[in-house]
Amino acid sequence: MKKVIIACAAVLALGMMSCGDTKMCYKVSAINAEGQEILTTYMYGTSKDIDASIEQWKKANALIFGDGEGIKVTRSKLSNMKSESDCTGTSINL
Repeated sequence: MKKVIIACAAVLALGMMSCGDTKMCYKVSAINAEGQEILTTYMYGTSKDIDASIEQWKKANALIFGDGEGIKVTRSKLSNMKSESDCTGTSINL
């Protein structure tokens, strides 16, 4: 019984450590009010870093275009791009 409890504790500890906020590649897209993707870029970092960058971008966009512009920003993880050098590129679709 003691071995089972130790094994469960080890699995739980491993699971908690692996769920940390690790750096990876994210696809960040800006979508206009009509649902068209107008900007796509790839960013490498933790989810907190990416969210902070998105918030800064939203604030700058609001200063330039106003708050009522209706641009939505989404992010998604790209697990196939593990390194920072793989995570590059930006496209603007006007």
